[in-house]
Amino acid sequence: MERVVTINLNGNPYQLEEPAYDAVRAYLTRAEAALADNPDKAEVVRDLEQAIADKCASYLSPVKTVIAAAEMAKILDEMGPVEGEAAADNAQASATSTGGARPRRLYRIRDGAQIAGVCAGLGAYFDIDVNWMRVLFLIATVLTSGFFILVYIAMMFIIPSANTSEEWAAAHGVPFNAQEVIDRAKREYQHFAANGPPWTWPRWQRRQWKREMRARWRSYRWGGWQPSYASAAPAPGPVSYSFGLLTGLLGVVLAFVRALLFIIFIAFLFALVTTGSLGYWALPPHMALWQAIVGLILIYVLISIPLRAMRWALYSGHPYYGYRGAEALTTLAVIVVVALVAYNSSPEARHVMDNIPEALRQFGAAMANAFKTTVQPLID
Repeated sequence: MERVVTINLNGNPYQLEEPAYDAVRAYLTRAEAALADNPDKAEVVRDLEQAIADKCASYLSPVKTVIAAAEMAKILDEMGPVEGEAAADNAQASATSTGGARPRRLYRIRDGAQIAGVCAGLGAYFDIDVNWMRVLFLIATVLTSGFFILVYIAMMFIIPSANTSEEWAAAHGVPFNAQEVIDRAKREYQHFAANGPPWTWPRWQRRQWKREMRARWRSYRWGGWQPSYASAAPAPGPVSYSFGLLTGLLGVVLAFVRALLFIIFIAFLFALVTTGSLGYWALPPHMALWQAIVGLILIYVLISIPLRAMRWALYSGHPYYGYRGAEALTTLAVIVVVALVAYNSSPEARHVMDNIPEALRQFGAAMANAFKTTVQPLID
């Protein structure tokens, strides 16, 4: 039996056994001492805390909420020591000469992404510059008459996003340790230095701007802004790679179902407006056309509610808001493709689409007539 200590790792609470707490505190103290000459020491230490937090989250579950001392020892061993500039260069050179490249995993990388990070993820996976990957996608889209747009949309669902440092490191095939965290902080600093404020600003103003931008970059990288009133419960563990793929596939399936449901609704709506019936089912004599249209809309809404609930449940663990936009694009693409195929292969569908303007006019006339017969007398 061990005493349990609650600590704060970069704004996230974690429960550790007391020996585990002593170990991580000593590790961070050594890191601060090794980074004493680094002007970005505070930011780098916060990145190290977040990296340790990501590794801690992989050991937690709904039935296990405390990090044991042995688990923390393994985490710190994976992180490796934090060294100064010269020692870090020597360690990196020796690691390069003794160790081979780590296997890469395919993720979407949203850092610097133009749309959803698909090209950045593919570029990291195949070790190709992201600009060349975008050019290849553009050429493939032109040669396939736009088919690769659908491929890109499908990849937005299927390929999981790299939301943590560990997933980012796996996408680039680099070790997920302290030195990689420091190297990434240096790359971010160089990015901000190249795109930052003029060097004519006072030193204190430049450093304040840099701290603010690093805080925003870190908040975006860890999956969104953390509210100050966040729950004190330990952070949930990261979603597994296989579960992310399954979520993407289910998202594509739900998008197709949603598109097909909308197509059926539109077909029934035009059938009601143009023929006054739904296939072999004619409207009862006592039912007006507007009543049938309202009933059809209500049925469509009632069927859509479970699908909407499934979509929200499916994406609840993903912080990235672009899922809804990607699903909407997939739904629109399915509707357009089905409409084009139906127009070119079915005379009935072509007849319905050609009569859309007339059907809309009849629908407007029916709504106006219903307004005059039901609402207008009440107003008068």
